[in-house]
Amino acid sequence: MPSFEFEATRENGERVSSVVFGRDMQDVMQVLGQQGLVVTRIQDAYAHNDPLRNAQPAYAAAGAAPTPPMETPRAADPAVAPQPLQQRSLPATGKRNAILTNLIGPLVLKPPLRELSFFFRQLGTMVEAGVPLMQSLDTLGKQSRDARLRHVVFEVRDAVDAGLPISAILQRYPETFSPLVVSLIRAGEEGGFLGAACKQVSEYLDHEIELRNTYKKEMFLPKMYVIASMGIIAGTNLLISSLGLRGGLNAPLNERETWYVLGPAIIAAFLFFKIGLSFYSVRKAWDGILLYVPYIGKTLHHFAMAKFGRAFGALYKGGVPVTRSIHLAADATGNEYIRSRIYPVVTKLENGEGIAQTLTDTGVFSPIVLNMMATGETTGSLDQMLMKVSEFYEDEGKVRAKQLANVVGVAVMVAVGFYIGYVVITFWTGYYGAVMNDAAGSGGM
Repeated sequence: MPSFEFEATRENGERVSSVVFGRDMQDVMQVLGQQGLVVTRIQDAYAHNDPLRNAQPAYAAAGAAPTPPMETPRAADPAVAPQPLQQRSLPATGKRNAILTNLIGPLVLKPPLRELSFFFRQLGTMVEAGVPLMQSLDTLGKQSRDARLRHVVFEVRDAVDAGLPISAILQRYPETFSPLVVSLIRAGEEGGFLGAACKQVSEYLDHEIELRNTYKKEMFLPKMYVIASMGIIAGTNLLISSLGLRGGLNAPLNERETWYVLGPAIIAAFLFFKIGLSFYSVRKAWDGILLYVPYIGKTLHHFAMAKFGRAFGALYKGGVPVTRSIHLAADATGNEYIRSRIYPVVTKLENGEGIAQTLTDTGVFSPIVLNMMATGETTGSLDQMLMKVSEFYEDEGKVRAKQLANVVGVAVMVAVGFYIGYVVITFWTGYYGAVMNDAAGSGGM
């Protein structure tokens, strides 16, 4: 059942905040209203349809009195209390239509990464400069050059105006904002470092853009060689046919039978990466498989550890409870397999076990991370240790990713060379075979 975080005031002016389960946001607000609470802020506690929701600690049950709040209750001045959400028109926060989310969205509604990076960089700068969030979002929405992103930014602006967090809207657009992005923004909202979280998202997007450009650069020449070879072979065969001559160049990629198999395979791969990976079970299995692929798996693991360390360190420093910090940092890894291994161990932390020892049981943390966390836990500088680990893993991951791009480029170039060599050898073998047959036929006569 979905869980919702809320802040509310009692009749005596006391302010409370907690987490409650319910069918939807309106149902939860109705239940809280019946308990004499005036809701001033409410948000979805975790991403929609998150299969790991059941691993969350149960803070309260729908229809029951709120349990002890997540933060110390503080008295609220009724004269300056925020406008109750019941009197506002709340923007939609539920999951969108499945076809729109999983089919149309990934294909046509995803804005360029450069637009997303620019948006988060500017938003982070404006927030850190003290510009009101509403004004920042309104300005960035108006100056956005992409209509798809502009629509989402204005929706976020309206949600903020209604007292909802940014992440409540971002999670409705998984084709635009990855779980990593949503998790980092949610962590920034809860930890009080939204500006820094936005800049961190921008940095990750810039790195992804740089990596994609590197792959495009390395793959450009091999792709051009393949396309040129197909064009030259097709043109040569057309010329030979027009002259009434026999034979021609034989190449697999110019054969119709090849595309009967290759065409559907390419379409299937495209749909898998665009649509298939939007489903949790598929994404979890895929992320787990990639971690065991030589070289690639270690690179992805480095990036996941860097993201976890940065998020957890910032949340821990911001005073967010350790169990909640672990949950949000696990979301920020960007790897569903690693996230599913981290979530269940939080109950051990609630029973008083140490952080380092608890995370050792997940089997996904490298020894250097565990050693640094154990040292930081002992010395009281856990956040600093995690930041240093994150910097190390980010640098190492970037180097390995660029090296992998170069290796892939060379491997593809070699494969193209073998293909062209096969075409040439096949042609000359067929040519000399025809000559020998003609010579044998002439000698027999």
